[in-house]
Amino acid sequence: MFIRMRKSKGFTLVELMIVVAIIGILAAVAVPYYQKYIQRARLTSLVMPGVHATQTNVASYFSLNNSFPTGGSFASLLSDADSTYYAPTVSSAGSAITFTLSKETSSTNPLHAMANSTLVCTALSGKSGMITGWVYSGNLATTMGLAGVQ
Repeated sequence: MFIRMRKSKGFTLVELMIVVAIIGILAAVAVPYYQKYIQRARLTSLVMPGVHATQTNVASYFSLNNSFPTGGSFASLLSDADSTYYAPTVSSAGSAITFTLSKETSSTNPLHAMANSTLVCTALSGKSGMITGWVYSGNLATTMGLAGVQ
């Protein structure tokens, strides 16, 4: 009279397919964020030290001369900045520096995904004759979340 129920040992195919679908959705969301994180880490370690060195030299020049460097005087400020992955140029007024990433798109360039991107740093100068901050703009600043006053 008593019917014995079989104990199930394992998962059904439907349960396994649901788990696989959930993992697929999570991976589809996580991979782009991870790639952006890797690009930002590479930018931070390969480009930003040179950007900061250049900004420091421009600020020192500005505090000594009460004017922004242009042309030849700007080129002399780049001696201690590692510009392997970018080419800096200064605006005619000298208050904006444009850093253009290397055009090399080969896979040996760690920044090949961001080739030809630009980061524009514009100096904010106060009444005291000092640079009080920098405004980042350009497509690289927007992509990496750096846009605005730093």
